[in-house]
Amino acid sequence: SSGINAEYGGNKGDICIFDVRQRKLQHMFTGHESAIRSICLSPDEESYFTGSAEGDIKSWTFGGNGDQHSFSFSEGHKSTKFFSNLPGGSLKGVMKVQVDSANRLISCGADGEVKVRNLTNI
Repeated sequence: SSGINAEYGGNKGDICIFDVRQRKLQHMFTGHESAIRSICLSPDEESYFTGSAEGDIKSWTFGGNGDQHSFSFSEGHKSTKFFSNLPGGSLKGVMKVQVDSANRLISCGADGEVKVRNLTNI
């Protein structure tokens, strides 16, 4: 990424990579079957993670001609109505993904769970 890219996840599962310096879209592809709720860079900026409304969490590696899907976490977050009493209706799937300085992926979901995964073994 080298600090010049911005990643964006769309409502239809699309992932867009923008070149900030040139102010243009580098590439776009479908990464999930439903809305992407969260996206974050790894500390080394060589990869990033996406979390979706269907509950999946995926790891992506930056590539020259397009990003490569490198890993899926089989136990993401279930699509439940845990927070259904909030204004605006129910929330589903992954709400937030973040990688900390100890190389752990932390995710929270609409299922009310927070999960921590060690990334050094992946």
